[in-house]
Amino acid sequence: MVEELVLIRHGPSAHVHSGRMDVEGFRRWRAAYEAAGLSVSASPPPRLKVLAARAGALVTSNAPRAIESMQLLAPERTPIVSPLIRELEVYPPNLGGVRLPLAGWALAFVGQWFYRKVTFAPRAPEAELARAREAAAFLGELARAQSPVVAVTHVGFRALVMKPLEADGWRRAATDGRTRHWSAWTFLRGG
Repeated sequence: MVEELVLIRHGPSAHVHSGRMDVEGFRRWRAAYEAAGLSVSASPPPRLKVLAARAGALVTSNAPRAIESMQLLAPERTPIVSPLIRELEVYPPNLGGVRLPLAGWALAFVGQWFYRKVTFAPRAPEAELARAREAAAFLGELARAQSPVVAVTHVGFRALVMKPLEADGWRRAATDGRTRHWSAWTFLRGG
């Protein structure tokens, strides 16, 4: 039997920010972003609603925007809510008093990631890597019993959990939308 796991990035957050911020401002922005739900204009693509309707199990991160995304995908069903698939903790580089727009902070994180890659430093703290392995095992067991599984998670965590999934025999079968909101990555195992 072929098992299927679909990891969907949540819809757009209700928390928006314009302008520049220093590292402390970024931390405040992140806290507000994590606490916010979905944008009132958020609407999932119909194909994702079809996926959620045929799922044997639904799982969502415990972030408000993920829970609300799942409610839009499958309003008549009750998902498993798990902090295992929440977004990664972020550790912004200390740039002193430099004030950047959000896109600038995104570039700073990419630079930080690239530096870690070329210096062979861990790309994520061990606690996050362990959580990714635990999440992969949890999702794999759920899929073994109730495939297909549809999970609403986050862009950073989805990228991190991919390696432990692949180590457990999953292969990425489709990537729809790369990293944008409502993007879906489909993994298959077996068969």
